Amino acid sequence: MDYRRFDNDYYIRLDKDDEVISSLAAVCEKENITAGSVKGIGGCQEATVGVFDLDKKAYNEEKVSAMLEMISLDGNVTTYEGKPYLHLHASFAYQKEGTTQVLTGHLLSAVIGLTGEIVLSPADGHITRRYIEELGIRIWDFD
Repeated sequence: MDYRRFDNDYYIRLDKDDEVISSLAAVCEKENITAGSVKGIGGCQEATVGVFDLDKKAYNEEKVSAMLEMISLDGNVTTYEGKPYLHLHASFAYQKEGTTQVLTGHLLSAVIGLTGEIVLSPADGHITRRYIEELGIRIWDFD
């Protein structure tokens, strides 16, 4: 991974075998980013996404290991329990039996297989999260 700041944005290049969420969290921690937005594209070797099940208060997960084109990565940065918290959604395209398939949802994990090109736009502020038991999720908390 390597990155540079231009104006207020961080342009982050992820390399083969970098895990997307932990890499972005490392940049946020090093640069003291406590709120912001994330956008990106790239090529991954595996990804796990989820769709939230309110009854179970958990994600129904789907993992694909293949050459995946990350066609969209979108989300935000906040903090939870003093650490960077990345809330990301992603869409991936891949080939299966000669047909293009799509994997999309809440990003739980993704490992770069080629490169990732991500723009992190910090906000001038601080957003934390708090856990809501009845929903089973962490929501924004403006302290």
